[in-house]
Amino acid sequence: MPGVVISTAVRTGPSSPTVRESSQAFFVGLADRGPTDAALKVSSIEEFEDIYGGYVSYAYLHPTVETFFEEGGTQCYIARVAGSAATTGVKNITSSGSVAIALEANGPGAWSSDLKVTTTAGTANDTFVVKLYLGTELLMSTFNCASNEIAVGKINSHPVASKYVTATVGTTTSLPTPYVANSAFSAGDDDRASVVASDYVDGLDLFNDALGTGAVSCPENASSTVYEALVAHANDYNRIAILHGLSDDTQAEIIAMAQNISGGLENTEHAALYYPWVYVPTQVAGINRLIPPDGYIAGKRSAAHNTAGAHVPYAGLLSQAVFVNGVVADINKTNGDLLDDEGVNAIRVIQNTVRIYGARSLSADTTNYRYITAQDIVNGIVTDSNRTLESVVFSTIDGRNNSFASVEAKLIAVLEAARISGALYEAFDANGRRIDFGYTVKCDSSLNPVSQLATGLIKARVGVRVSSVGDKIEVNIIKSNLTTSVV
Repeated sequence: MPGVVISTAVRTGPSSPTVRESSQAFFVGLADRGPTDAALKVSSIEEFEDIYGGYVSYAYLHPTVETFFEEGGTQCYIARVAGSAATTGVKNITSSGSVAIALEANGPGAWSSDLKVTTTAGTANDTFVVKLYLGTELLMSTFNCASNEIAVGKINSHPVASKYVTATVGTTTSLPTPYVANSAFSAGDDDRASVVASDYVDGLDLFNDALGTGAVSCPENASSTVYEALVAHANDYNRIAILHGLSDDTQAEIIAMAQNISGGLENTEHAALYYPWVYVPTQVAGINRLIPPDGYIAGKRSAAHNTAGAHVPYAGLLSQAVFVNGVVADINKTNGDLLDDEGVNAIRVIQNTVRIYGARSLSADTTNYRYITAQDIVNGIVTDSNRTLESVVFSTIDGRNNSFASVEAKLIAVLEAARISGALYEAFDANGRRIDFGYTVKCDSSLNPVSQLATGLIKARVGVRVSSVGDKIEVNIIKSNLTTSVV
């Protein structure tokens, strides 16, 4: 019959919080296993462990990633580092002595000896089955395969097995025989003893520009070689570098580090230094582990970006720890003020909870970049502008200036979103009348003469006034006695 009919249904499947690109983190370090030639995205500690293995005593990467997720992080990219002489484990599936399928572990290290392969006859004529195991855990079964090429394709496209091995067709097309059971891969070697600072620097190259903005850190190393590379990387890729000192650094030593960075490097508006190291719980009740603060900082930064935006400092009450349970050096207000004056962000215990009490960058240009959020806002605008303007690339340049209008409109959309969120500081006169929106956009013929347009280049100019941070509040409380008026 006529009318409106509304039906309801139940949505099944997992739900996940919105992940802003700016909230993501990039960690370079050591791990038990996993590839060393690509940066992979992980969205939970379980996913990290599936690819890179569990905790190992020689590395800070695992507990850093664990802390990141426990403290509110949503996604991060991992670049695993190994020594120059690292080797990967292999296993050949043979047919009468010739290689039918060659299997190679995805990443160097002795872990590959835990990989095992079993081959059996298929349930159909002229077929075979390959099963891959990690220890006693079945990773996958190819089920019936009529050729070596089919088996290789199934292994390489499998969502689990492909994390551990890569298969290639061997020198013979004959099907595997004789069949084997639980035949182990050879053990590789990660050569971690020979890893030096330059290896971590090389690992940063895996975080290419296509991965977007975010925060980058190396929990394994605090040398000048690494932190100089982190600052340069953050500048090149519109990211923020999270820096730390050594676990036993004194207050004077961390201040000296801050002075060396801000006074000796360029583009330090992209870097923030945190002190001291923090404690996190382990699986053994009552036993804590001392780690660099990178994962804690990145996790709180991620939560702030996802819930509010890049302009919100991940400090104060907002940074109250839920996983981190202590610091290696206690910082009182006096020392905290001294650290802040030098651009070091203190991690303090206040009312029995750990909090970040600083939002400073290491920039010497305190007028423009006193706070790390200023560069975070600019990074977000740069990244969002790049994404939205991609749709205009290869568009026709016409005489009616439609291309200029399109560029302007897309840039205004990016800046309006930033303004509405509070990231841009709008100007008002004494009567409350708006003077400007905190930004300007220009793309017209004055910036784009015909001779320039003939080369395919369109120029635009954007001006922004980013919001500052109120990190100090002064209140004057005046007591009056019973015979005087209250001021």
